[in-house]
Amino acid sequence: MALFDNSAGTYDNWCQTPLGSFVDRLEKELMMTLADPKRNETVLDLGCGTGIYSLELAKKGLKVTGMDISEEMLKQARKKAIQSGYDLDLISGDFHTLPFEDEVFDLVITNITLEFADDPKRVVSEAMRVLKTGGCFVAGFIGKHSSWGKIYQKKGESDSNSVFSKAVFFTPEDINSLYKYKPDNLLFGLYIDSEEFLNEIQAMELELKRRAFHPIEEAGFMAVKWIKG
Repeated sequence: MALFDNSAGTYDNWCQTPLGSFVDRLEKELMMTLADPKRNETVLDLGCGTGIYSLELAKKGLKVTGMDISEEMLKQARKKAIQSGYDLDLISGDFHTLPFEDEVFDLVITNITLEFADDPKRVVSEAMRVLKTGGCFVAGFIGKHSSWGKIYQKKGESDSNSVFSKAVFFTPEDINSLYKYKPDNLLFGLYIDSEEFLNEIQAMELELKRRAFHPIEEAGFMAVKWIKG
């Protein structure tokens, strides 16, 4: 994960741009719709990075544990937590082998991290293991065959220093095979191409129109949920 160490200081910059802010908001809306986080729930943010989702969940009153293998990313997350005044439990670790007992968390969440896992099926299995019965695991993915997926794949192929150089992207069919049973719910979005973006209002109008009739394979972002029975 040295690639993420190298980009930690600038990782959040894109979200400060108009397009990046729009994409971040859209992804969060889909993820939070599925997660339906409730105050005082315990949540594990896998691959928490600079704490984007950890802080979002803390603001909603959840008790947050964030975990990442990149120490530089965690440094940024801790700095943001201090500046924001939120108490986050941020730890270093590998999400292939979680250092928690069975059935500890009400919610496990991860966004665009399984693309970088050596064994994504094991990560999903571990996430489900540490969930309480009735809890949910929510994961976000870049759509492999979308325009966004193609952009990131091209970045990875052309630049060995890019964080996407080791990424493996998923189709809806790939996601269905990540666990012993299919996800309980899937949401698809980000149907607007980056070059089409003018402003957030125009982009959201176009986005909502396309969700009604564009095939799911063209979605730039997929949010999925497994419920532990």
